Amino acid sequence: MKLDRFREFLRLREFDRIKPRYAMAFLYDANELYRFRGAEALGYLCRGRKAREFMLRLFWHLSDESGAYCIGAPLGIAEIGRNDPKEFETFKNKFVSLLDNWEIKRKYVAYGIGRLAGILDDAYPNPVKKLLEVMEELKDNPNFIVYAIWALGMLEASEALEIVERFVEDRTVVSFYNGNDIVKVEVGKIARATLERLG
Repeated sequence: MKLDRFREFLRLREFDRIKPRYAMAFLYDANELYRFRGAEALGYLCRGRKAREFMLRLFWHLSDESGAYCIGAPLGIAEIGRNDPKEFETFKNKFVSLLDNWEIKRKYVAYGIGRLAGILDDAYPNPVKKLLEVMEELKDNPNFIVYAIWALGMLEASEALEIVERFVEDRTVVSFYNGNDIVKVEVGKIARATLERLG
């Protein structure tokens, strides 16, 4: 089956063997690993006008009007933006603002913000302030918190030290994409690694 072959290409990161439309299909996948890998493939495959077209399409698939909600769309937008910052420029404010939408998988937005560190410096709303605000709102949601903490580290947000310190003893185990695989990790472990990064 064609999709099984594509899964193998994604697993091996042989992204040049997949067309963007098939990579996008994996943003809906039941297996979370393939959502991340599908997003990475889109980032690899989409440049220039194609990057813009796919980001517009993914934002559309996050709207109520589309009728085809795409759970992994924030991941795809972030990876395309990371690999084509010029095309992402007009989307960066809108991307950070996705954190205000409770219907979206906000942990994916937090992960995307971390991946876009350095590109979002002058975004409005400010990504650090917005992450801290949503962390307060979702303080009992460790699945979001772990990605928000990681993103704050990637953003080198020294102003977040006090907030991150609150989670160093948190033994809650969550699933976390470490850039290579989905692993089980304690929130406190990510908090400690982030504190080290923030120095």
